[in-house]
Amino acid sequence: MSKLKFKILKQRWNARVWEIELNWIKLTTPVFMPVGTKATIKGLFLDVLKNEKILGNLDPIKLILANTFHLYLRPGDELIKKAWWLHKFENWEDGLILTDSGGFQVFSLGLGKDENRDKWAHKVDIKLVEDGVHFRSPYDGSKHFFSPEKVVDIQCNLWSDIMMVLDVCSPWNSDKETLYSQMQQTHRWAKRAYDHFMKKYDKVKWVLFPIVQWWTDLEMRKESAEYLSQFATDGIAIWWVSVWESKEKVREVVEFTTPLLPNDKPRYLMWVGTPEDLLHAIEHWVDMFDCVLATRLGRHGVAFSGKWNINLNNAKFKEDFNPLDDTAEWLKNYSKSYIHHLLKEKEMLWWIILSLHNILYLHKILENWKRNFLED
Repeated sequence: MSKLKFKILKQRWNARVWEIELNWIKLTTPVFMPVGTKATIKGLFLDVLKNEKILGNLDPIKLILANTFHLYLRPGDELIKKAWWLHKFENWEDGLILTDSGGFQVFSLGLGKDENRDKWAHKVDIKLVEDGVHFRSPYDGSKHFFSPEKVVDIQCNLWSDIMMVLDVCSPWNSDKETLYSQMQQTHRWAKRAYDHFMKKYDKVKWVLFPIVQWWTDLEMRKESAEYLSQFATDGIAIWWVSVWESKEKVREVVEFTTPLLPNDKPRYLMWVGTPEDLLHAIEHWVDMFDCVLATRLGRHGVAFSGKWNINLNNAKFKEDFNPLDDTAEWLKNYSKSYIHHLLKEKEMLWWIILSLHNILYLHKILENWKRNFLED
């Protein structure tokens, strides 16, 4: 029986709004998860995601993401466990946390251009074996090993509400034989992770999602979705469609993959976070999203906007005394001119303002879509 409870509020064609309840916390989908990689959303107090004065008539944000790889290395999952787990450690006790498996971070450590071939390949920094993957810390060079079972245990130490299985992240432009072999290995890892987790499923509060990937190869996507759906006791994720692919390819994969997944479980589309991509995906049975783009753009002086992104580094904003968004009460007193000034002076308040604006911009899109969908 699933611990992640669902209640259908409305479903029409390929879109839906569901109420999810996990660990006594309720939220409605579709939902965007701000990324707090290292137990923090860079530059922000997490309290602002629930602050009524900032949110206005929007519901509080109740689900955020953290990264298993980075938290395992620093400060360490055992230390976080001693601190009464991640929710207490980062002051998010009345919200939910999803942690990714850290697989992408491990494999990206060893990703570089092969001198003998015009493609990307894993270098010797990592060593992939059947039991798992050996790697070195990017912080101090120390040796480490991730197995499917160990990654589950690390996330249990973090007290992650929603955990992800360890998967093999194949290098871009790998030949089909390599992709297929590593897909099969990821399937074996998913079964091992699931079997390990299910031994304690009834004793813990957490849930575990498998991950469907394999680039834009629809044949392998289909095989992977069909195999991994058996482990989607509480939900399932779609990955590796938003790294180097075109927007058209991303959408093709999403439209192809989602109908293959269990209809009564949440679908989590990883690393997708532009306004237009969110709106496309929620019309194709996707319920959950995360992406670093909102805060990354903010740190570089770029704000989401209705027509196109606004780059506040541009000189034309030096004397633009209009607010960045006059529909957001908390932003009305911060003109584009002022934010441009902060950027030029390297005052980090620009980072805070734009990161928060971008997160809330995506949150508002989904909240308004849900309200309109339910009222229609």
